[in-house]
Amino acid sequence: MFYTLKALVVLAVCIFHKAYGENEGWVEYLGDNNEEFHDIPLQWEAGSRVPNWLYGTYVRNGPGQHSFGSNRRQMNNWLDGFAKLHSFKFIGDKVLFSGRMLESGNYLKSVEKGELVPQLTLNAFIDEENEWNLLEEGQIMGGMVEGTAFDNFNPMVWRFGAKDINNGMYMAVTDAPAALQFNISDLSTMGVHLPHRVPFPTTGCAHPLREPGTDNTLWFMTKIGLTGKDFVEIQRYRPSDAFESPEVIATFEPAKTSLVHSFSVTEDYFVLFMYPLDADPLEIISKKFHVMEALSWKENTDTDVYVINRNTGDVRHLTTQPMYSLHHANAYQINKDELVVDLCERSPNALRDYLTVDKLFNPPETTDWKHVKSDEFSRWTINMANNTVTKSLFVDSINNTFVNMLDFPIINENYRGKPYCYLYGDSLIDYTRTAIVKKDLCNNGQDKVWYRENHYVSETWFFPTPGESLPEDDGILFTLVFDGELKQSYIMLMDAVTLESIAVSYLPVNVPWSAHGYLFPEAQF
Repeated sequence: MFYTLKALVVLAVCIFHKAYGENEGWVEYLGDNNEEFHDIPLQWEAGSRVPNWLYGTYVRNGPGQHSFGSNRRQMNNWLDGFAKLHSFKFIGDKVLFSGRMLESGNYLKSVEKGELVPQLTLNAFIDEENEWNLLEEGQIMGGMVEGTAFDNFNPMVWRFGAKDINNGMYMAVTDAPAALQFNISDLSTMGVHLPHRVPFPTTGCAHPLREPGTDNTLWFMTKIGLTGKDFVEIQRYRPSDAFESPEVIATFEPAKTSLVHSFSVTEDYFVLFMYPLDADPLEIISKKFHVMEALSWKENTDTDVYVINRNTGDVRHLTTQPMYSLHHANAYQINKDELVVDLCERSPNALRDYLTVDKLFNPPETTDWKHVKSDEFSRWTINMANNTVTKSLFVDSINNTFVNMLDFPIINENYRGKPYCYLYGDSLIDYTRTAIVKKDLCNNGQDKVWYRENHYVSETWFFPTPGESLPEDDGILFTLVFDGELKQSYIMLMDAVTLESIAVSYLPVNVPWSAHGYLFPEAQF
């Protein structure tokens, strides 16, 4: 008997409500929502304190639709759901709320067919009997050559090009080498941008960064050279550069290929950690084009660390202990030879199955609040004078399990690539125990946690208070939360100093769990 994702949600709801009252509303939080709507005015709750200086458009990207009506080929990884954008246009205390699916080629074909069309996915389907046949596998192979086998652009958004709503290129990006452009005003899809196919690009990066002190974009791609060997290309997009034609800062052949989701920058350097975790292309093919099924963790193999001088293109290669991280928090230089890089570590095994349907829809009823050593936030000091990369950990200053197990790191972007003290992030324990953490990296005893039972948080964003010479944490945090008891999404503003909630607005349309977002302050309407 086969179930659509929607049916699984309903079934799980019934089971949960019969058995216990914990994890209230969790499965509703995971429900699909492909509804399109535009510029709905939101109302703040009575007593909300909204600064009059909030402005710009914040866009969040995440899965919106997993099923197309057919009982066949049900996605088994949450992130395989097709991307949906939600935007919040801030004009002082006024907010306009919009939502729209990204209409990539494979998405539109799947909608038309009423079933997922042949393409790369992360995990194998729920029902093994419905795997791709040989003809469909050939279609996927052709799509890989053309760059269209994977066009589901979760989980991030970015602006390439000019800081101008008329000339900027607002893009949805993932770890693929392509990007999908959308209209910042109405979120409509404008088309896919593909890099040059020779040399053949195999990966991009889901987390571009601004080059400190500029409006340039820094990114990297992995490509296959004419000799058949992989090489990494470090790229700079100036505002005048087309997506297809970035400036190449440096190229190098890595010691090994690796799944890399993010990187760091400092005032002079581009810093790339390449972990002993990878998915071999031939293995992906043998696993029916499901990437996560081909993951391989190379036990007892070093992590490679590459430090690229953005001014000269020089590449330094160092090594450190085996580890894995999805998200870099920030980095900075102590001097010309010594750097600090802060990482959110994760168990490499979790990448394969953490977001699979069976685990995600069946979280533990209770938790023992156990600290997971492999998921600890860590600091790595790179010393290029003596070729060492050393790890250190942070103190849990308030004896709270959430504090040092944070991810989805957000900082005051004015401190990108510079010494900093404050980091904000999500901390997730047993899926449904979710908290917002403020980590004080400079003063023990100043960490803070916001937690509500059956309220499910997501990534935050930091709005710095306008003005000169203000403290680093003087500002407002914005986040999306799902109220499990009311089964309704809401946005929340928080005092970034105290983590006190200062403003709440419940949304007329629920937003499923989403990944990342970005503020575009120039997008004012």
